[in-house]
Amino acid sequence: MDRLRRIYRSDGMGYCSPKCKVWTTFSISILLFVIGLLTSIFWHDSYGRYLRHQLTVSDSKTQGFKNWKETPIPMYLEFYMFNWTNSEDVIKYRAKPKFQECGPYVYYEHHIRQNVTFNNNDTVTYKTQRIWKFQQDMSTGSLDDNITTLNPIAVFVANMVKDEHYLVRRAVNFFFEEKEVYLTITRTVDEFLFKGYNDTLLNIALKLNISNLNLPYKTFGWFVNRNGSIDFDGVFNMYSGEHDGSKLGIITQWNYEHQTSYYPGECGIINGTSGELWYPPKGDEEVSLFAPDLCSNVQLHLNGTYEAYGLVGDKYIARDDVFDNGTFYPKQKCFANGYPTGLRSVSKCKYNAPAYMSFPHFYLADRHYVEQVEGMNPTAANHTTYLSLEPDTGVPLNVFAAFQLNLLMLNIAGINIFSNVTTTMIPSFWFCQRAEISKSLALLTRFLLILRKLVTYIGYGLIGLSLGLMFFFGYLVYRERSKMSIVPEDEETFCT
Repeated sequence: MDRLRRIYRSDGMGYCSPKCKVWTTFSISILLFVIGLLTSIFWHDSYGRYLRHQLTVSDSKTQGFKNWKETPIPMYLEFYMFNWTNSEDVIKYRAKPKFQECGPYVYYEHHIRQNVTFNNNDTVTYKTQRIWKFQQDMSTGSLDDNITTLNPIAVFVANMVKDEHYLVRRAVNFFFEEKEVYLTITRTVDEFLFKGYNDTLLNIALKLNISNLNLPYKTFGWFVNRNGSIDFDGVFNMYSGEHDGSKLGIITQWNYEHQTSYYPGECGIINGTSGELWYPPKGDEEVSLFAPDLCSNVQLHLNGTYEAYGLVGDKYIARDDVFDNGTFYPKQKCFANGYPTGLRSVSKCKYNAPAYMSFPHFYLADRHYVEQVEGMNPTAANHTTYLSLEPDTGVPLNVFAAFQLNLLMLNIAGINIFSNVTTTMIPSFWFCQRAEISKSLALLTRFLLILRKLVTYIGYGLIGLSLGLMFFFGYLVYRERSKMSIVPEDEETFCT
């Protein structure tokens, strides 16, 4: 009877004989092996496809579209104004212009994509609405600060007639003197930027309907009528990334054109992203972005790495080839403007104004520009344009895009306020767009990247565990067979 009790002992959970335990172990090992094998083979690719789809803007339900529709990364636009401190000495004695940098004047910047249309050719057409709000607590100074700078309207008008007959220039000079137009103008920061100001000369020029004066506004300000506008930046067409993730975010048309009319040859080709949505660069040596304010592309070069909240990204920086005019890079010759290298004429895309873009403080430009004026202090630490991208997703980790607007002050005979000055590139202001990934978005990105590898490793672990159970199964089979081959000497016989 003791033997029977040993055989039929139960703990209330049911009974599993040694043979049952052996085959249960075998079944579990096979199941784990199949699950592990399928996971290790198919998870990486299937999850990769899912992740790539979520990064695209192919439809309004993807995470990529939601992040792109309204940019979740906090962005700030900073302005640094150049206050001209010795304009009278420049007019009277041809002294070297002196400038004092004021700022930063910081605005929170928010982007919303409007009029979004999904096309059948893997592209999306849209407009960008940019909204700015001044941040006094982050700024040095007030929007009511007075700034003295080269009179932009006077420069616009004088530039239009510089090659006209001397009598035409004298007629313009008469208007200048009659309306008390001076070489410099003093206005508040707010007026120079977003608010704008009324200008008598501008009103006269608009009434005269001068053909080369294409200003669409009755008040002047560098960013007037831009705050909240959905039309100013134009109409963009870019790849959605649905069928080719390597093209995600690349702009293929601007204002319905593949190439701008502002620059000839390769310089006018529209290429690159908007700077906010990127394809996975995966260590590319160069990336390109299209800047509407430059009406052209900007090339950035791989230069080290950058880490934010545990994410490591490839860092790309701007070099001297951005504003080269063919002096050092022959392919840039289509940007030639008759002046030393280091700046780009944006006259044709900025209402025919004698405006030129460069890096802040003429960083990486020919020393000619720095030596013409006082107050410039170009440094790599403060004035290098760069961005960092997570290589597997293209998520931007940080952005610092900095450019400077300059006006060409020409010596023009017949117009008194310009007849006694030295032709000089005058810095007006520089601005930079800053952005850095938020902690929550960084953690989400890390989780998505870790999940792809983690589940794959779990699959490998299940395969390893199943193999271990297989060995254990073999051991159990061997043990049971060994027991069956041994007959104890004191074995009892039970009869019915």
